[in-house]
Amino acid sequence: MADAFFDSFRYGLAVLLVRCPDLRRYAHIAHWWTEEIENYGDAIRFRDKLRDEDGDRLLLDEYEQLCTELEAELHSHFGASGML
Repeated sequence: MADAFFDSFRYGLAVLLVRCPDLRRYAHIAHWWTEEIENYGDAIRFRDKLRDEDGDRLLLDEYEQLCTELEAELHSHFGASGML
């Protein structure tokens, strides 16, 4: 189970840092929001799976929105840390 957690965190962080390059210099404090980044990674993976498989459009729309909200939340966490 620890490997799945670690992969979700790493994947979520990688996607976040690609989409928000201004956060890259603060990657060293990402562990402060491990659970949120893991959730973001899981949501991104599922959203991408829905996209690839032409999944349920309503569910895809929900996950698009969820990913956007999680990304904004993580961005605000970094900002609230006083590091930005």
